[in-house]
Amino acid sequence: MRKQFYKLALIVTLGSGFALAQGMPQQQPQQDKGAASAASASQGGDVQGNIQTALQKDPSLAGSTISVQVSGKNVELSGTVPSKEAKDTAERIAKENAGEMKVKSSLKVSGRGGDTPPRTDNPPQAK
Repeated sequence: MRKQFYKLALIVTLGSGFALAQGMPQQQPQQDKGAASAASASQGGDVQGNIQTALQKDPSLAGSTISVQVSGKNVELSGTVPSKEAKDTAERIAKENAGEMKVKSSLKVSGRGGDTPPRTDNPPQAK
């Protein structure tokens, strides 16, 4: 009789444990590397958008054509700005918004800014 009681107790215990385990929440699978790289690409897009927005809001950069490219942990500025001061401003804004990313500038100064003196190599001809 005692042996049957232990068997019954064992069956009830195992059955209760199984029922309890079925009701517990299961662990979620970890993100794969593809999802992590997609999140990184999304972050790069955010940085690019933040830099472009900040550049567009700065009045000293009006009339500039600046392209922002994000690749990995690098940000590259390219295009044309009207003055050296505008170039410095664009680079500063990019660095402020790039976080831990490295900023490389390929910006060119067009020389058409208001602080650039007029050209004097071809003086007008007197008639």
